[in-house]
Amino acid sequence: MPVPAGDRPAGGRPVGDYLGCYGRVPLGGPPPRISCVTAPLGQRPSWSDPGVHLVQWAVPGAARVPSPSQRERLLLTGVVRGPVTPAWAGRLARVLKQGRHAELARVPGALAGALVADHRVFLFRSATSEEALHYRCSRDLVRFSTDPTDLLDGPGEAGREEIWRACRGDAVFVYPGIARVPPGTVVTVGRGSVTTAAYDPVTPLELPPRTTMAEFAEAARPLVTEAVRPYAGTGRTGVLLSDGLGSAAVLAALVECGADAVAYHYATRDPLADESAYARAVCDHLGVPLMLVPTEHGSGYLDERWQFPHPYNRPAYRWLEQMAERVAKDGITFLARGREGDRIFGPARYGLHDVLTGDLPAREKATLCRGLLTSRWELPRILRSASPRTSLLDDLVPAGGAARPADFLTPLPGAPADAADADHTPQEHCANLTVWRPRGIQLCNPLGSKGLRRLAARLPGAYRLLPHQGRLITQPVLRLMLAGRFPAAVWRRHGRLWLGSPHKDYALRHPDVFAALLGRPGAHLVRMGVVDPRRLAHVLAEPARLRLNAETLIGAAMTELFLRSDARRTPAARRGTPPCP
Repeated sequence: MPVPAGDRPAGGRPVGDYLGCYGRVPLGGPPPRISCVTAPLGQRPSWSDPGVHLVQWAVPGAARVPSPSQRERLLLTGVVRGPVTPAWAGRLARVLKQGRHAELARVPGALAGALVADHRVFLFRSATSEEALHYRCSRDLVRFSTDPTDLLDGPGEAGREEIWRACRGDAVFVYPGIARVPPGTVVTVGRGSVTTAAYDPVTPLELPPRTTMAEFAEAARPLVTEAVRPYAGTGRTGVLLSDGLGSAAVLAALVECGADAVAYHYATRDPLADESAYARAVCDHLGVPLMLVPTEHGSGYLDERWQFPHPYNRPAYRWLEQMAERVAKDGITFLARGREGDRIFGPARYGLHDVLTGDLPAREKATLCRGLLTSRWELPRILRSASPRTSLLDDLVPAGGAARPADFLTPLPGAPADAADADHTPQEHCANLTVWRPRGIQLCNPLGSKGLRRLAARLPGAYRLLPHQGRLITQPVLRLMLAGRFPAAVWRRHGRLWLGSPHKDYALRHPDVFAALLGRPGAHLVRMGVVDPRRLAHVLAEPARLRLNAETLIGAAMTELFLRSDARRTPAARRGTPPCP
């Protein structure tokens, strides 16, 4: 099934020079002096004047972003479809100032940044951009930055409930006083005013009624190919090859486009979590080199010297560092992932309602109903799922805090459940600021392209999971798309190893590390009343409870390290350390 030409991405070659941006802009009064510098990531001048202060963080040797006019400055962050010329910058400035949002939406690729004009600041982020652009306003001043710590007035601004939830493992942003630019939005800040305009909607892909599952797979393949094609001419492109089908699809599409691709895979000594055989099968079939990157399992797994702008409350941060060190050593700028595969092709809910009301052929509805009858669910449960309020997946995936044991935390009645926001993952952005971008690496998610998001908006829920002969086959459209590209052992692969085993093993072997970080009276989490030392001691003394709480303990330890960073942070230190050359 052909894809409409308008759904195929256009534009030039990706530019990965722009690592982030910062701005402090007074509003109102006579036009202030504009100070704008391009500097390596994290470097900030020590300004003494009260004018406009702007920093474009970029890789060493990157060209300056052209200024649209003498009194205007354009700042960018993330991957941009180039070339970034004066004409390109001027056109972008005009459509922002004139509110020509439909034209802005047609700018190819992901786009995020800021335009600073007289008495107005425009903060923009396209629907497919994964950049985190934060801002804070008063009547006469706006500050914005890709690093939220630039907007803090001092330590201690993280909320207690947010810190508690971070320790539980929630994907929560811990600074309640800082706003973020949503995807597909322009935020315009003037003196005493902030307006928000959505400009880049994701509309469902136009496909015929009752499109079959196989036809959806046929429509998906060119969209994946077109999403990766711009990276085919950028030198060697890396792919972070995980245990899932999404990264395999990205790698296959790159090879199809003639890209010089190399795959990277986390290598673990734990046989319960070793996925290297699958990664090797994918790479051997495609003829792509596979780099197995060793991962830390011992004393270096947690390092008290780490500093964070936001809690990275997940396991394996050291593994990210090890991967980034290897990728940077190989001279890779663009590192692609398949992280959006679950979002595009996988289920958020599933039930008889999705089958009966979905826009799909009658024969496929009958097939899916027969599959449900052979599934693990009992007939009364299946019948109840005819209601749109009931999902058969509810009893498979515990919601909120119930999914993560946190027996060592002081109970917090009324704490909300973890509602994951696919458009903003603070932990991913924290890793970007501290691991990937400092090494000049740009993470790319081709499966999050505009065309594939439109496909996802059109894809019936009944096609996101396939009950068949007692099994639940996830991402069936993606599997069908790969059926002609890989041997059956790859695209039919089901079941997963115990990927959390190395992290649980670390916790079992190093309870003293958690006792030292979290259990002492001087620990920030103890002083905040988030960690209960007595509960913690009981958890650390019982191997079964320690294993059960392992990943939450690691997340809490990472949050404690963040709080130590926060306590050392002052505005003066942020402005002057490290300085621009």
